[in-house]
Amino acid sequence: MKVENYILEKPLGKGAFGEVYLTTVEGDPKLYATKKYDRGEIEHTEAKKYLENEIKILRYIDHPNIVKIKDVKKSKKHFFVVMECCNGGELSKALAKYMEKYSHPFPEEILQYLMRQIVSAIKYIHDRKIIHRDIKLDNILLHYENEEDKKNFNIMKAQVKIIDFGFSCFMGPNGLRYTTLGSPMNMDPILLKKLYSRSKKMRQLGYNESADIWSLGTVCYELLIGKPVFDAEDMTELVNKVEDGSYKIPTTISYEMVSFLNGMLQYNSKQRLTASQLYRHDFLTKDVKQFKKINLEVISDKVNSGMINMNAVHNSTIWSIFNKQSESLLSTILGSAFVKPADKKEEQELKNEKQTLLQLPSKGIPGNPTDNKIDGMSKEELDKIEKNAPIKETNYVFNASIFD
Repeated sequence: MKVENYILEKPLGKGAFGEVYLTTVEGDPKLYATKKYDRGEIEHTEAKKYLENEIKILRYIDHPNIVKIKDVKKSKKHFFVVMECCNGGELSKALAKYMEKYSHPFPEEILQYLMRQIVSAIKYIHDRKIIHRDIKLDNILLHYENEEDKKNFNIMKAQVKIIDFGFSCFMGPNGLRYTTLGSPMNMDPILLKKLYSRSKKMRQLGYNESADIWSLGTVCYELLIGKPVFDAEDMTELVNKVEDGSYKIPTTISYEMVSFLNGMLQYNSKQRLTASQLYRHDFLTKDVKQFKKINLEVISDKVNSGMINMNAVHNSTIWSIFNKQSESLLSTILGSAFVKPADKKEEQELKNEKQTLLQLPSKGIPGNPTDNKIDGMSKEELDKIEKNAPIKETNYVFNASIFD
């Protein structure tokens, strides 16, 4: 199949509304992946809104660990979205292949390598007031620049690429969003409650970017343990397990790893670490060889002496049942204890970045000079600026009239 100068060579997979094709471009040695959408199936559905949303978001961002959009085309019957191709497949399949080959999930060294890239991408979008809302293993791909590394399954040479921004959104005017979207197994407890409950009051609960952090914690746990943190057969069981907050952490992992996980899997969203804090966490910044191993004797002493209060930590997701025989661990290690403080250089870079991102668009806002900055502006003005923020140009082209 040929769409202008794009040649759709062969199917790579099938989605809810069409297929994904390996794509080549005349005169271009790179490989691409094209999503083909049936216009008749999505034209008057929510799917079209999500497709438009994904294109809008991907035009706005540019990060090495986020899949890039190259072009969008349409015919009488189809939409075609051309994106960079990731030859390593989904992270879920890579985990399954690794477990089949080595009989255990990823060790901390590989997990650190992967999470550094994932957290970097999440920090990037959160800094730009974007929430992904569907972080899961199937929405994280791997790409190998070297065919030899791909053949040898050398994950430490793979590049992470986060995909599927159809459910993504900009943070609301009050910092909150209310729409219930995502995958239940990876869903923030508030979103899970909203999905499960018919209560009008529950449906009015809002959430922010910390929902991505919870999802990130579920991803991290599965990469480390090899199964979902809250494995359930149905929605009722899943909600009960999340509410109970009990999950096992093997004592073979490090304190840094426990802290990193706990910093994300906090039932109370306000107690979760931010993406910026995770980015500075010891688990991502220290040499794995320097990590501290769990000492059950120390934990046991703290429990017996009352330093760790069982009642205080029950019904929160920072603990698992303490039992030497089953090798699970009670942990009240706060994630922030292992987070390095932001240095002045980092704070200044972030300030400069936000200043650049949120400066007035070239057309300006009536009554304000075009070179005005964000200092002293009202929240309403900032919201308007953010909505009309200029798109950062990349080397990828985009047909803006695709949905006209």
